[in-house]
Amino acid sequence: MFHGTEAALMDEGLTSLPEASADDPLEPLICRIRAGDVEAFGDLLARTEGRILALAWRILGDRHLAEDAAQETYLRVFRSLNSFRLGERFEAWMVRIAVNVCYDLARKRGPLPAPAEVLDGLEGDAAPMAAEEAVLLHQRRALVRQALATLPLAERTALVLRDLEGHSTEEVARILGVRPVTIRSQVASARAKVQAFCSRLLKPTDGGRP
Repeated sequence: MFHGTEAALMDEGLTSLPEASADDPLEPLICRIRAGDVEAFGDLLARTEGRILALAWRILGDRHLAEDAAQETYLRVFRSLNSFRLGERFEAWMVRIAVNVCYDLARKRGPLPAPAEVLDGLEGDAAPMAAEEAVLLHQRRALVRQALATLPLAERTALVLRDLEGHSTEEVARILGVRPVTIRSQVASARAKVQAFCSRLLKPTDGGRP
């Protein structure tokens, strides 16, 4: 069952982040924005908005609240852009801002249950699949979303960043301002809870059917 849960988490995740390199592909955009190129900020929005919105939805569990979080994230990014140090990974810096925004909103309104629906507009399957396979994939993703909604906010955020967003443990630690050992502990605890949640719901009944 654990392998099935891991597969569902991987299916639920966005496309993996590119490996860090000396040349940040977003850095030219940042330089243009700093130079006063208004259109460059629109380009940045187009390239990153889907990931930020998906991240916020996974943490907050509500589409409309996630949209508010994404909007506030880009406002803070724009206001703080001059403080960003070129040579750092911009996307990680922006994710850190997004997480802080989500935490601020969660403290004000409280975390909401994650919806069972798939983010069809933000997450696309790499290739067409058979109808039965698509239904099973949808069910697995829905189950993972329900499991995520049961996690404490800190564990949920660590799991989302590590397993669904594809950040390394060290990068998640930097984003959240904690030690890597804390992230490993939170992710391990979150995975175990997701596994237990899925196992309970998938446990066969007396008649042998789930």
